[in-house]
Amino acid sequence: GMLRRNLHADLLKMKGLPIMLMHILIPVIASGLFVAYYSFSGWSEETKIVAFYQAIGAGLPVLIGIFTASIMEQEQNAGACQNLLTLRRKAAAFLSKVMLLLLFSLFALLLTAGIFGFGFNKILGCSIVSVGIYMVAALIMWCGSVPLYIWQMLLAFQFGKGVSVGAGIVSGLISALMLTNMGMFIWEYIPASWTARMPYTYLRIAFGQWEAINEMKSVIPVFCIFTAMSMVYYLYWAFHWEGSRILE
Repeated sequence: GMLRRNLHADLLKMKGLPIMLMHILIPVIASGLFVAYYSFSGWSEETKIVAFYQAIGAGLPVLIGIFTASIMEQEQNAGACQNLLTLRRKAAAFLSKVMLLLLFSLFALLLTAGIFGFGFNKILGCSIVSVGIYMVAALIMWCGSVPLYIWQMLLAFQFGKGVSVGAGIVSGLISALMLTNMGMFIWEYIPASWTARMPYTYLRIAFGQWEAINEMKSVIPVFCIFTAMSMVYYLYWAFHWEGSRILE
């Protein structure tokens, strides 16, 4: 009922934004560029696949910051968030925004992995792994992004789009740093690292580096608890939201 109406309304609002287009263009361009570069790069096939997912995973937090900021800005332009303030069920309205962005993201990440996997396996003829592994790595990246969407949406509506974009950029930098040896022992506890480091860990397991299994085992409970707590807090916050400070 309520949630479905909100989803429908949010979908109509997003039609005016370039967000939907970006979720098609970015995957096509990013995977296309990597396949093109890999056609002449001298790296090993494993390294190429890992580097692709690391780059996408480190770039994703930045995009999340931009997308959440643009949704907030669009609410603001649609009447200074008055629609949200007058809703009896604010939680449903905020939940629908996160759900739509997560659906777009799932589509975009699977599209990215699909195009890359097809280009890498069929066009370049490098088939050390099946297309299924590309898809699972994308799904794991998507899972890692869920708490980021929740917190970025909260930041955007609480403190404005500047903070949301800034936090997205910082998250992307942290994500890239956590791929280095610096992240080796702490990445499991740093949510900003999950979009890059979780698929990377999965790929290492897929390539037979069994020691990565322990890393995966240690991140899963942390991820589940943090994501569940984030969602509960988000709904609590949305329920009590009185309009962002920036609008006063």
